[in-house]
Amino acid sequence: MTTEPSRYKELAAAWEAEFARNRELHGERIQCRSGCDACCSQLFQITEIEAAVVSQGVRALDPVLRQRLETRAQAYLPERARFVAAHGVIEVWGSLPPEGTRLACPALENGACQIYEHRPLICRKFGVPLWNPDRPGRVHACELNFRAGDEIEDGQLIQIQTALHNDWKATQAAYNATGGRRDEQPITVARAILEDFSDCAV
Repeated sequence: MTTEPSRYKELAAAWEAEFARNRELHGERIQCRSGCDACCSQLFQITEIEAAVVSQGVRALDPVLRQRLETRAQAYLPERARFVAAHGVIEVWGSLPPEGTRLACPALENGACQIYEHRPLICRKFGVPLWNPDRPGRVHACELNFRAGDEIEDGQLIQIQTALHNDWKATQAAYNATGGRRDEQPITVARAILEDFSDCAV
């Protein structure tokens, strides 16, 4: 399905602008750069909308590179399940894997993301201070850039990121309202590489 074709792209671009604003504001504290892949081993889930973007991007890759990604994705899925089960939990939609579990994303190759232009939102914003109005008790930031307890001075952070958060929720609500496909199982980048979520594009 397709509703408002540019809506997700506009939101992705807005998050990239917010990342750039933070890089300018915090300067050398933001160490994110080519070759730094610390965030690429975090275990996270993505939405059907993001999976559609990944699926479309993967299908446009050179066949040889695509095969390498698919091979890593096939190995990733059972390994992820093993990691989560080892902590005595069952991963369900919206749950966060146990803290400390790390497994390299199958899109990562030689320290670089092979689907960079199609990466999910979390990959676009991870690294800078992040504010979630649904969890207002803390500001989350990559530990390579900010240590726990570091003071973060930014008079615009709450206003900008609250608006971005609400835009994303509105995008997802619009997707649901138009009968967008909802997958019963947690969606990962690995699944989006192996399966076709193109019908979930917005």
